[in-house]
Amino acid sequence: MSVIYDKYNIEEETYLKALILSRGIVFSENALKVSVLEKAKGQNLVYNMPLNATNSRPQELIITNANDSYSVVVSCVASNPTSTPVLLDVDEEGRLVALVDDKKINNIEIHFVEEPEYYSMNLSNGESVKKYVSACGLDELNIIPWKGCAISRGCRFCGINNFVKPDELSAHRISKDNNEWYQVCEEYLDNLEEAILIAKKSECYKEHAHVILIAGNLDNNNLDFESEVFSSIARRVSPLVEDISEEGVVVVITPPKNMKCIDELKNAGVEKVVFNLEAITEYGFEKYCPGKADLGYKFFVDRLKYAIDVFGKGNIWTNLVFGLEKVEDTLKKCAELTADGVVISANVLHLDKGNSLDCDVPSTKDVIDFFYRLEILNNQEGFVPFYCAKALRTSLSNEAHDMRIKGRNK
Repeated sequence: MSVIYDKYNIEEETYLKALILSRGIVFSENALKVSVLEKAKGQNLVYNMPLNATNSRPQELIITNANDSYSVVVSCVASNPTSTPVLLDVDEEGRLVALVDDKKINNIEIHFVEEPEYYSMNLSNGESVKKYVSACGLDELNIIPWKGCAISRGCRFCGINNFVKPDELSAHRISKDNNEWYQVCEEYLDNLEEAILIAKKSECYKEHAHVILIAGNLDNNNLDFESEVFSSIARRVSPLVEDISEEGVVVVITPPKNMKCIDELKNAGVEKVVFNLEAITEYGFEKYCPGKADLGYKFFVDRLKYAIDVFGKGNIWTNLVFGLEKVEDTLKKCAELTADGVVISANVLHLDKGNSLDCDVPSTKDVIDFFYRLEILNNQEGFVPFYCAKALRTSLSNEAHDMRIKGRNK
């Protein structure tokens, strides 16, 4: 079975994911009781804290199709002012159910994504393993070496700097004095290695892991240094994760000024690089990403194209925040960049604490239509989405690629 929606037939788990991403989700008291029983992962307090949420708000759901066991993970994004949210409740048998406009979505099984075992474990020095590695979605293994972002002007959808504590190593501290990193780097790398060796044994990485090195930007004058730091981390961790990593080490970074630093990332063992435009039209880029615009739209595009020569076609990715720009304008620019050799994906815009946006979350119709049409563009070039449907929690790129969304014959 599938759901008929507008021009598409959509498998139920993907339909529910699209609804949650576009309308948000709220929980009944009984559903929150189940979240405790299922040891649900709470908010990670890195950059994506929903509006009006608490730290204990469940972070993600895993939705499985009852017919073929295809599973997706979705972020439990906050409700928004323009639509009625999905309600997660519990039926008479104690099972989680999703209600949309008082109607239950059938043919699916829903659970909270469980907190990984390593979140409660410590290193030999007593520090938490979670200080060094964390999980987004079910099976990402995220390495985030510092907190916050020091780009000249913050992206308008981002609230990352709301969660930096005064005593934490931050992008601002390192940007002011690179010695802040040099003083801790050897100890950090040793602790990171121990943390990875502990974390990789967790059940969530039993099938595979998507190993992602990511952080907020250093300031615009330290982008080459940022690349240098990421290269040093990649050299240390690449041999540790080769047995579980699906794509090898993926680096998500603002591109360096010196393009030779991109070669160095490759030499350090990085398999794929991600230079995120966030907004793909020049107008949207300047409006919603003013700090990146200080570097220049051409600065990003030139380095995306250069990286294709270094890493090979299909290994360079840029991510968008879908909803910042009009659908047709976005797809027109996507067609240009995919033809150049850049893999494109997107996260659906969600409203986090600290944003300064003037636009609404996109509609369910636009979300489904966009990802279906984006997959056509990527598929024309033979591109496969990074990660999997259980990792990309705010995107439908994998679902579209896996044909969970199909056009209807008229």
